[in-house]
Amino acid sequence: MSTSGADLFLEALRKRVDATLDACTRCGDCVVACPMVEPAGLDPAKAVAIAQGTLDLLAGGGGTRDAERWADVCTNSGKCIPACKHGVNPRFMVNMARVASREKLGADAVRRSAARFFSSMNRSTRVISRLLLAPEVLERLGPPLRDKAAYDGEPDIVFYTGCNIGKTPHIALLVLDVLDALEVEYEVMGGVATCCGIQQFKQGDARTAGRVGFNTIERLARPGASRVISWCPSCQVQIGEIALPAYEDAHGRVPFDLSPIAEFFVERLDDLRRLFVHPVRKRVALQERAAVPGIMVAVKTVLRAIPGLEVVELDVPVVSTQASHLSVLPKFKAELREREFKAAADAGVTTFASIFHGCHRELVKFQPDVPFELVNFMELIGEAMGIHVPDLYKRLQAIGDIDAIIADTTDLIAVHGMDLDEVREAIAYDMFGGRAAQALPPSAVSEAQGAKSV
Repeated sequence: MSTSGADLFLEALRKRVDATLDACTRCGDCVVACPMVEPAGLDPAKAVAIAQGTLDLLAGGGGTRDAERWADVCTNSGKCIPACKHGVNPRFMVNMARVASREKLGADAVRRSAARFFSSMNRSTRVISRLLLAPEVLERLGPPLRDKAAYDGEPDIVFYTGCNIGKTPHIALLVLDVLDALEVEYEVMGGVATCCGIQQFKQGDARTAGRVGFNTIERLARPGASRVISWCPSCQVQIGEIALPAYEDAHGRVPFDLSPIAEFFVERLDDLRRLFVHPVRKRVALQERAAVPGIMVAVKTVLRAIPGLEVVELDVPVVSTQASHLSVLPKFKAELREREFKAAADAGVTTFASIFHGCHRELVKFQPDVPFELVNFMELIGEAMGIHVPDLYKRLQAIGDIDAIIADTTDLIAVHGMDLDEVREAIAYDMFGGRAAQALPPSAVSEAQGAKSV
């Protein structure tokens, strides 16, 4: 009987865990470097003990409460990686410690929790994206999967959108318009059919994450491109650092290289400069994220190539993968956002730009409260090229009322044949409940929202 993809994935993870246990010196430098330690109420002076407890979890032991807390609040910032001088990837180590910690709950409980987590994201993405786009436009962002033989020739790249950029479709549509202007031959792949597996992995369900991740790797490989260009940083980390290395261990090869879209734009910077025909006279600060530092460098490089645009550096902490990861510590998340806003206002910026889609959704709700525009960096690239795609999510968010949003989107609700109760629950969850309500069922989110409005 052939070994399943999930089993091969778990076997590869176990090899990496064993190598980590052998290589780690328990020095605690990764704990000291982590930006979440103090906000989580952990003592950096106990870094060695926290590291030891983390390794005990990896070895199948009980770990310590502090080690489990550290694993629970990890936002994949990656600040720990350069801190290690012993050949260990602490981000992988902590992720696997979280898996080991959750396994104490039992396989069935972990699997159910992960399924609920993923289902909530899927339902929210499906409904919100349909409130924003007609079916033919939506299909442009997530065309149906095809068999390998159905692809005509090899594209230059596969543009991998991830699962839920459909909630902020203007970002993805701008990327496609830029790729068209660059005359890049591409295939678009995304949506839940090509999920990276991080939703399951963060809940401790490594088996399902492995099956999902391996399936996605093989699907991304179908068009035959040697390069897959990612949008989502979570997908970049989960596929690039977890799934692809495991796939290579299992199969002796990887079918493509994976890199972020911003880095691809830097490769084509000379071509982009010729397309930046409209000066953008703005002072721009970025809401930076730490998980993939090369993306931050690349975005700034591209924006600085736009005539008239000035990139302003802010003296604020750079943490996390996206805003949603920071929801594990809501108070710290709010304090960080306020610090970013204050620094941007003090710097006199005209524009505060998100990098990623999840950050953008949370950012735009604060537009009435700040003296600068809140946009995504792709909007600035589009402006320089004379391309405008409206931010439909921001427009709905600004309406500010569930019934008014439903009234505004009546035609699309009818076209997509959506259930009004499901629409109402999705709006409450995504636009008014926020990521902090992630673990609640839709009915509970609705009740919570109703309580807030009383």
